[in-house]
Amino acid sequence: MERRKLLQLLGASTTVGIGISTLQKAISASEGISHWGYIGAGSPENWGDLSASYSACRAGLQQSPINLHNSVNATLATLDIRYQPIPLTILNNGHTIQVNSSADNLIQLDGKEFKLLQFHFHHPSEHTVEDEPFPMEMHFVHANAREELAVLGIFLREGTENTVLRSVWKAMPSKKTAATIVPDEQVDIAQLLPRDRSTFRYFGSLTTPPCSEIVKWIIFQDPIEVSSAQVEQFRDIFPLNARPTQPLNRRFLLTST
Repeated sequence: MERRKLLQLLGASTTVGIGISTLQKAISASEGISHWGYIGAGSPENWGDLSASYSACRAGLQQSPINLHNSVNATLATLDIRYQPIPLTILNNGHTIQVNSSADNLIQLDGKEFKLLQFHFHHPSEHTVEDEPFPMEMHFVHANAREELAVLGIFLREGTENTVLRSVWKAMPSKKTAATIVPDEQVDIAQLLPRDRSTFRYFGSLTTPPCSEIVKWIIFQDPIEVSSAQVEQFRDIFPLNARPTQPLNRRFLLTST
């Protein structure tokens, strides 16, 4: 796959400097090679049998999501988040609602720079805390030049309306669509981050096929709020788009002290 097409599928500007081979596999599902979903024959327990390129979904030992339980207190490297408002570019990719980012939003983690490609949503949450899910979860997907991904996970709990997400919800397509720029609308993504920056961290995978084990996961402990009406609107489009939790196996789940 040529570079420009790959970056477009990832929701990134063509100026984002990331590698090709691993990420090419990571978006193979977006090209319809094998049908997958969350119910029926294409449900998560069958993903590993749908395509040879999805074998990690069945055989991988560092899969995501996980239940956040029995974490180990640790002094973690500083997470430096540099976000600014972005134009609202939104799509329904058939599996979630996704908002694409410009290349000037980034994080620095473990001395490496990861550029934000897009953020999207799951209902209910994919990660759980002590076996309890939240109504929704939001994932901010970043990539670096070494074909590594870093994903920030934020839990969404029911409460007051989230006004930062109001424009996203207003433009939310109910059917599968290509990316659309909403005129005169921006999303101040820095305002979607919890005030408390305590996190869980572990190494894992994509939570969708091909389940590639290339992801540094950073899950904020503190959720943000959305209204019950916002949850219901998303649920009407995606009644279920969350992969069940996977075994931790020999990995460590770390938490900031």
